[in-house]
Amino acid sequence: MSTLTSEKFGALFDGATQSIFRLETLPVYNPESEASVLKAYLDGEPCPLEGVTTSYMKRVADQSARGIRRFRVHVVQSPLTDYLRCEMEWGYMRNSGAGEEIFVLDTTEHGRPEALIDEDFWFFDETGVVRMHYREDGEFRHPELVVAPDLDHYRAQRDLAMEQAVPFNEYWSAHPQYHRG
Repeated sequence: MSTLTSEKFGALFDGATQSIFRLETLPVYNPESEASVLKAYLDGEPCPLEGVTTSYMKRVADQSARGIRRFRVHVVQSPLTDYLRCEMEWGYMRNSGAGEEIFVLDTTEHGRPEALIDEDFWFFDETGVVRMHYREDGEFRHPELVVAPDLDHYRAQRDLAMEQAVPFNEYWSAHPQYHRG
C-alpha cells in the first residue's frame, strides 16, 4: 500500500489534464470531523459557507475552464441519511455551481448494478487511481495510491455507475422531501 501525503494527493489534482472522476459509496462521511456542520444544518442555521468560494471550488472552476472534466457519482439508498441531505444541499449545490458534474445513483430507485464495487476512489486522467480509506463509521483515514492499477476495471466501474446515475440537479429537483424546508 502506498499511503499518500496530502501534498502528493493534491499534486494529482493539479497534474490532471483531461479528467478527474470520483466514486462515492458511503451513506455518511466524516461524522466526527464534520459533526458541527451537520448539527448546524439540522438546526436550520444558514450554510456557513454561503457566498464563500472554497479552495476546492476554485480548483474545480479553474480546471473546468481549462477543459478538465471533474465528475463524480454518489451511490445512495433512499431514504437519504441526514448527512447525505446536508452534503447535497450545502455541498453538491455549491460544487456543481463551480463546474463539477455530480451524479446520483439511487439504488432504491434504479437498482444497484451487480458488478459495481463498494469502493471509494478517485480516477485521474484514466491512468491514476487513488482508493479512499474510511473507518467503519465513515471517518476518513487516508488515501492510497494504487500501484499498477487495473485501468480497465476502474473504467468499467466508472461507466457502470454513470449508466444508471442521474445528474444531481435532476435528482434533487425530483426529491423535495429531502430539502431542508
